[in-house]
Amino acid sequence: MIDRARLRFMRRGGARVKRATLVLSFDYERGFAGEDARLADDGLERVLSELGRRGLKATFNCVAKIVEAAPQRIRAIAASGHEVSCHGYAHESPRDLADGELGAMVRRCIDLFAAVGVRPIGFRSPQSHWDERLMRALAANGFGYSAERDRKNGPYVMVSEPRRLVRMPIATDDWDYVRPGGTGGSVQAKHAGLVRAAARLNRFLAIGYHPWLLASDSGRQRDWERTVDEAISLGVRIGTFAEFLADGV
Repeated sequence: MIDRARLRFMRRGGARVKRATLVLSFDYERGFAGEDARLADDGLERVLSELGRRGLKATFNCVAKIVEAAPQRIRAIAASGHEVSCHGYAHESPRDLADGELGAMVRRCIDLFAAVGVRPIGFRSPQSHWDERLMRALAANGFGYSAERDRKNGPYVMVSEPRRLVRMPIATDDWDYVRPGGTGGSVQAKHAGLVRAAARLNRFLAIGYHPWLLASDSGRQRDWERTVDEAISLGVRIGTFAEFLADGV
């Protein structure tokens, strides 16, 4: 039987890493993306609990406006040892902002997170709506990486000056649950296949999730847990984007 996930990894290339690595990337918007804030909070608590039970760390891409609405949520993520990355101020599309507005948004996010003792080094654009202006603004304001949907198998440098900015590619996410034809079994099978391919080929892999999507169906949460447990059983290192960046790209 052809392992299609393995074939995709081979065709797309990408540098090997010291050890197969999986980054669990969670977009926590808490209602600012139009979802139910209560579901987002319920999903966050379940995810934090399951990560803690397994002794794992993950990256949480958080909308900065949550600091104004529920700062205790951001503090709880950071206090649990997870990485807090920036997901915009109010889940706006960076591509829709004028140059001055774009720079102001980035600086406002930095200031808000600083109020709860957090300094993100990563940025994930809502819906991956990024452009070159955003990459330059992130580099100019001290960010170390951007995490976006990307077909590359491993991190690579996006901007070199005035500071290096690395792209952390996210291979897939949980939106397939709500796309036509998506089912729990097919989504979990896809994610598990990518994990097995990463383990077999010693690759970097990042998968994106949304706490509210997981919380809206208990089967989805169990799917996520099965994917994580399979990665653990295969000896895949599970960590944050920041940890991977610190290893050197």
